[in-house]
Amino acid sequence: MEKEYSNLNKGALFGNTRKREGKKDPDLQGKLNINGTEHWISAWFFVYDKDGAKKRGINISIGDVVEPKGESKPETTFDDFKDDIPF
Repeated sequence: MEKEYSNLNKGALFGNTRKREGKKDPDLQGKLNINGTEHWISAWFFVYDKDGAKKRGINISIGDVVEPKGESKPETTFDDFKDDIPF
């Protein structure tokens, strides 16, 4: 019998395809599930010198809650077909 997969307390990071040169945009972005709530996650690569040896690392930031798709509704609606066309 196969075990059912769960995303609970797991996440994934992907290369940031929208990174702008010269900006401090994250190198990696993704989503992280924390106790059933999805959050945005960002990461930046860095290099620093410690005792004459270069060390590499990753800074991580956990952001706001991810809004579920289809849940947000626009505040106002626009209907093209209600316009009166005078011709």
